[in-house]
Amino acid sequence: MRFLKENYPLVILLVLVLATRFLFLSYPAEVVFDEVHFGKFVSAYFTHKYYFDIHPPLGKLMIAGIANLFGFNPENNFEKIGEAANARILFSLRFLPALFGSLFVLVIYKIILVLGGSRRAAFLGGFLIAFDNAFLVESKFVLVDSFLFFFGFSSLLVFLLSQRQENRFKKHLFYFSSMALAGLAFSIKWTGLSFLGINLLFSFFSFLKTINLKRFLKFSAEIFISLALFALVYVLPFAVHFKLLPLSGPGDAFMSQGFQETLTKGKYLSFGAKFIELNQKMFAYNANLEKSHPDASRWNEWPFMRKPVWYWEKNESGKNANIYLVGNPLVWIPSFIVLFSGIFLMKEKKWQAFLLLFGFLANFLPFIFVKRAAFVYHYLPALTFAVILFSLWWGKVMEKRPLGLFLGYLSLVMAGFLIVSPLSYGLPISAKAAAVYKILVGLLH
Repeated sequence: MRFLKENYPLVILLVLVLATRFLFLSYPAEVVFDEVHFGKFVSAYFTHKYYFDIHPPLGKLMIAGIANLFGFNPENNFEKIGEAANARILFSLRFLPALFGSLFVLVIYKIILVLGGSRRAAFLGGFLIAFDNAFLVESKFVLVDSFLFFFGFSSLLVFLLSQRQENRFKKHLFYFSSMALAGLAFSIKWTGLSFLGINLLFSFFSFLKTINLKRFLKFSAEIFISLALFALVYVLPFAVHFKLLPLSGPGDAFMSQGFQETLTKGKYLSFGAKFIELNQKMFAYNANLEKSHPDASRWNEWPFMRKPVWYWEKNESGKNANIYLVGNPLVWIPSFIVLFSGIFLMKEKKWQAFLLLFGFLANFLPFIFVKRAAFVYHYLPALTFAVILFSLWWGKVMEKRPLGLFLGYLSLVMAGFLIVSPLSYGLPISAKAAAVYKILVGLLH
């Protein structure tokens, strides 16, 4: 009871976000968007037939592990969007992304507290993530982005906690744990590398405060151990990946003849050679992807919610249902407006503002140089930094304003979420209502 009394905002957030993520989790009982890929990848761990993906394997392994506990049976083909699928099987595959998408909100709450924000500011930050429709959609289906968000921002949280520790053992435990979590984020998608960069940069800033030979040697040792731990965490899932995929499969064609012979003829190739080749192929295919997509967008369009991504559609009995990845404007627009002004307004929290602005830019600006098709969901890590900064700004500037103003803003956010929600959950609506939503989506295109 004491825990509930002291942490009631956190408990309220958990209840709210679990409700949004697990509501209609088995619906639609059809393949949605990139479930056509991830469904195949996860199924491969049960058929043991080799597949190829441009992303590291950890996210797919995690989904497969939980699906196995649910008694998963790879009976669906996952050939196309809209393909009918067993609702129980879809629930088992969507369960872990929904869970991590929920826990991610709690991480944001704790980060804001550690950065010196009030409980009201922390609740606001968690609430904005919980009731943003884009984060909801990325958490509800067989996708791996919610793992990336959770591990990446958990890495930041634990790093911040390490800087507050007086006990040397605890300080190192938290510090190296943050590097391991950054390795997990990188093991989901390579864009998770930004979190290692953030941690290392601010470690370097801390080192600059007291430069001497002893401190230099200690700092060098910490960096060496951190990078070794980061690399180990990244490598280990590949060992499991290769172990579970010993047979010839659809991914053979992407690999060299020697690699293929380990699958078709059972020939041995030391783990290191397979690991290096697979990562080389992943890099090459990522760099050379030229296939266009009607919903692809450029980095400078994302803060303005341009180019929503179509995930699924169904027309039946005069009703129309669509799923789009589109954000809540009451979350995206205010957080972006405050992003650059906040660093000047928050005079007493300048290093926090700088950290968050750097985190935003580190997850945003690299996409300037990305030539392959990119989508608005690539903006979500950067958006999270903007939301955290906005929440701290609110706590600093608006904290002493009447509570009604705070509750009024939360109500507006909730209203925005509910208005967009038919496009997030794929709810069947009348043809007239569907036409209105189609116009709104069209305006963003």
